[in-house]
Amino acid sequence: MNRIVALSLALFITTAGWGHQAEAAERKPARIVFVHGEKRVSVNGIVKPTAAPMPVVKGVTMIPIRLIASAIGAKVYNDKTGTHIDTYANRVTLNVNMRGARRNDSYKLLAAPAVSINGTLHIPVSAISQLWTGSYAFDKTNAQLSIIIQPDPNVLPVADFNLPIEVKRGERVLTQDLSYDPDGKIAKVEWTGYKEVYFEAGTYTITQKAYDNDGDSSTLTRELKVTDEVLYTPFEYYMRFGNPGAMFDVDTRLMNTYEEAAVTVTRGGRTLYMSNAPERFYDEGLLYEDELEGAGRLFIHHCNGSSERMKLAVVVTNEQSEAVQLTIGNRGLAGPSHNALQFGYAAVKRYLTGAEPRVMTIEPYSSAVLLPELDNIVMDPNGGFSGLLDVDSDGPLTYTTMALKESTDPLDVVGNLPSLDKVGNRGTFAETDLSLVVNEPLGITARKLRLGHRGTSITGIDAMTGQATVDGGEYGAVNTIKLTDVAYGTRILFNPRAGNFLGAIEVNGKVISVPAGGFADPSKGVLLHHQKMPEGDAALLAPPEVTIRFSSPGASSLPVLLVILPGSLFE
Repeated sequence: MNRIVALSLALFITTAGWGHQAEAAERKPARIVFVHGEKRVSVNGIVKPTAAPMPVVKGVTMIPIRLIASAIGAKVYNDKTGTHIDTYANRVTLNVNMRGARRNDSYKLLAAPAVSINGTLHIPVSAISQLWTGSYAFDKTNAQLSIIIQPDPNVLPVADFNLPIEVKRGERVLTQDLSYDPDGKIAKVEWTGYKEVYFEAGTYTITQKAYDNDGDSSTLTRELKVTDEVLYTPFEYYMRFGNPGAMFDVDTRLMNTYEEAAVTVTRGGRTLYMSNAPERFYDEGLLYEDELEGAGRLFIHHCNGSSERMKLAVVVTNEQSEAVQLTIGNRGLAGPSHNALQFGYAAVKRYLTGAEPRVMTIEPYSSAVLLPELDNIVMDPNGGFSGLLDVDSDGPLTYTTMALKESTDPLDVVGNLPSLDKVGNRGTFAETDLSLVVNEPLGITARKLRLGHRGTSITGIDAMTGQATVDGGEYGAVNTIKLTDVAYGTRILFNPRAGNFLGAIEVNGKVISVPAGGFADPSKGVLLHHQKMPEGDAALLAPPEVTIRFSSPGASSLPVLLVILPGSLFE
């Protein structure tokens, strides 16, 4: 059954309201087709069986009301005045065995009275043009009766909302969307000038534009006065009412003065393969190559510095006599884009969000393209790409990352490209992931944790030169921070320390964009978590642990701070 008829029949049975009725009709003409003598009918293109052929009473063809209601999505009900078949703009009232009928405020005399046949009310076919904007035609050759009923004209939606007359600076603006569509439903609402809070005094113009399901719209504008009186500063407001990802001004120096939380650090996890040097390449060539076996992770971050369209490719080669099974796990690929902060952030967010595993079998002494989708991620000059992905193999595989022209087949050139000059960092790093556990009670006094250290915390080898190297920003590493004792009311915020930052952080399984809009710098804080007290008996239980996963996004400045503030500061 098609959607139109299905919805219409449901409405006939349940006598639902106007919003759903208009959606069923979809502003298309309703079409009903009978064939004399046959036990079937077509309603809006869907053929359905009937209990009996179309009845003829005293030479008059009679049409069942239930089929008309079904086709036009009408609301059907009975009361002491008769049987009603109503749409928003067309309301019909009938009485059994009476020729008189009403259409809105007009009285109509039908060619024959409405009759009940097998418990269903019927009307003469000529009533179609009297009670609706409709017509009918009879095809004698095929004994076919066709009925067309035009839809009601659309009624514009009504934009409406309530709004306080005035608020203080930093006071939450509580508003309610009251928009509605008299004959359909509101499909979407757009706001101009509205924010949940204002921190500067003045008069603000707020406009709502409401669209109905037919695409028509109406607007309403109201004014809001924000007085000079301050209820909350941005920091105070977002600490109380902000959603994760909200950004606000902070005292940059103060953030760094808090005492470090007592933390137990262990290192382990995957071997990291980092291809990030040269970060900006100018021609085709080999970017990085090394062998991985078992659990690994690839971090790839490059920009096209040439004047041509270029792409990246990763080829895996099995140099053994046995086939190797390779599984690509969590992965985040982002680009092409000219905004390095943006594609660095997007790659980490997609990685943390997760992906279905992809399994490959690499045959002995053969090569395969690891990520065929990179062939379509072609970078214009100054465009870039970032990727973070987990790989697991049951044997050794050589990974080769290359910068290529758009038309080059990576399997044709693997092993034959010149190495590009190293400018920046690349290498292979064992046990790159950190596990940080804080067991001390948090939420009593302010504490901080530093992530993405600039220094020599992760050491490795550049496989192409044999020289030692360091991953100073911990790019490609995944840090898991477990806070085991976090008091109710505690807030956890994020503060960059070295420059601009745009990334994603997972908190208790939920991935948060940091920040939700724009980018953060050392003067900004971003809310990550509010350890809210539950209602009822659950409040008597110990607060849950907080688990955070963080990976340094390419192009963002490191290090960063997690700042843990007690709830008593905001009571």
